[in-house]
Amino acid sequence: MGKIIELDKRGRLLLPAEERNRIGSRRFLLRKRGGKLELEPLPDAEEVKGKYKGLIDKKLTDLEEDQEKLVRSGER
Repeated sequence: MGKIIELDKRGRLLLPAEERNRIGSRRFLLRKRGGKLELEPLPDAEEVKGKYKGLIDKKLTDLEEDQEKLVRSGER
């Protein structure tokens, strides 16, 4: 069963604390499918950095910027 939530005056969507804690992510991929919006949790940049440490030679800020570019472009 879903929950009804509203946008604030600035157009921001507030997820209830219970859901934020359960999901454990602060970054999401927003997709439009048909007439619906979907939010998919993304791993935090720190989590990704530790997972692939040694395989990549990029700064954390560069990884975050790359992730944001991918999200904006709709690629995955």
